[in-house]
Amino acid sequence: MSRKLTRKTSSGFAALLLGIVASAAQAAGPLPVNSNAYGKGYDELAANWLEWAISIPASTNPILDPTGAYAAVGQSGKVWFLAGTTGSSPAVTRTITVPSGAALFFPIVNYFWLNTPEGTPPDPPWSPEWEAEVRAFLASLVDTYQGLSLTIDGKAVPNVETLRVASTVGSCTPPANDNIFGVPLDPTPHECVGDGFWALLPPLSVGKHTIRFTGGFTSPEPFTVDVKYEITVKPRQKAGTTKTHP
Repeated sequence: MSRKLTRKTSSGFAALLLGIVASAAQAAGPLPVNSNAYGKGYDELAANWLEWAISIPASTNPILDPTGAYAAVGQSGKVWFLAGTTGSSPAVTRTITVPSGAALFFPIVNYFWLNTPEGTPPDPPWSPEWEAEVRAFLASLVDTYQGLSLTIDGKAVPNVETLRVASTVGSCTPPANDNIFGVPLDPTPHECVGDGFWALLPPLSVGKHTIRFTGGFTSPEPFTVDVKYEITVKPRQKAGTTKTHP
């Protein structure tokens, strides 16, 4: 991403976190949005991504990391998450290492809402009616997307606009002070939802890969993003083995 928007609306935080692009050597591209390849759909993975991104302190958050040094923070399991920038930074290039066998999930560009009852003014308690209002607000912003592109090892992925997904409701726990919003928050679980364009890539082959994405929105103010990832996929070391050096 190249721009993060955090704003206090009449009730709550709407935060834009523009996702990042992963690589898929010799891969045809992202799995379809209706796939359930790793036990969860895109909508559930999107909620998990929000939980991951919001929980990490700003000082080590991959979203704020210009080099890729913190890409492995909070990662585990068969699916790794990738992050973009907050939107306030220029184009970035990150160099990261990913273990073989890990699928990659990330937002190309998205908006999300973190419900904050302790805010000023406070958000209403979470309810079906309030959720519908929040989702409608996010959808209206995402509808203003522009310039979407996703390139995997130099090959453009077609029809990126078909990768739009709204997340299920997540349970996001931000750090009290050292958080990506830059304001004090109650460090307890909050409801969170997102809407945007996402990609789930099957595990990449061992070796080097390059991913680049661009995009943006025109509302509530225009911006564009440009992010590149230089990814090295390394074999996982087998349990019980050690390396020796002469």
